[in-house]
Amino acid sequence: MTMIIRPICPTLPIRPPQISAETAILIFNVLAFLMLAGTAAFMISLYAAKRWKADKTKTAVAFVLISVAVTILLLCFFGFAVSTVKGILFCLILLFSSYSDIKTREADDYLHVMILLTAFIGHEPADISGMLLSAALITLPLIMTVLLCKGKVIGGADVKLSVACTFLLGISRGIAGLMAGLTIGILANLMIQTRKNQAEGFPLIPYLAAGFMAAYFI
Repeated sequence: MTMIIRPICPTLPIRPPQISAETAILIFNVLAFLMLAGTAAFMISLYAAKRWKADKTKTAVAFVLISVAVTILLLCFFGFAVSTVKGILFCLILLFSSYSDIKTREADDYLHVMILLTAFIGHEPADISGMLLSAALITLPLIMTVLLCKGKVIGGADVKLSVACTFLLGISRGIAGLMAGLTIGILANLMIQTRKNQAEGFPLIPYLAAGFMAAYFI
């Protein structure tokens, strides 16, 4: 007589976890944004490294890591929106401007024009008057600062970048970004120069770029 022994707890078939269509689309979109931002940053870094004869690997790593990190923050704040695309472009322009300032203490005028063009993304023609007013309101104080400080604290390229960023951000966020960038830049370089025991010129655009990029999230 054959005896059949059955397990007390029958084994259940193991099914692999299924991902919904919405989750799959979400993951794909996130990866697409990160890939596009990282690829653009990589291409820009190669051009920057070649132009100023810098280390390609270090430049590429810095550009890609910063752009990807900012893109993740933009996606968290704005999602898959026009504001995210605009923020990525803004970040890439600021990155290149900062690198240019570090290498040469200058930033080409076309970079400021690119920021001005980026500002129009997501805006209606009726918004242009307010954008122009924001840029005009911040121009006069900056020019007075340049004249009073004789260009030792802030230079022409810094003024152009600040005006362009305020045109993009608006007066309230523009002032916030400018104040944040100036404060961080001056404090950081005071510490650096104290250690060196000598006064030196320093690139201000990287600090301004950080301040204006932070203001973009306000």
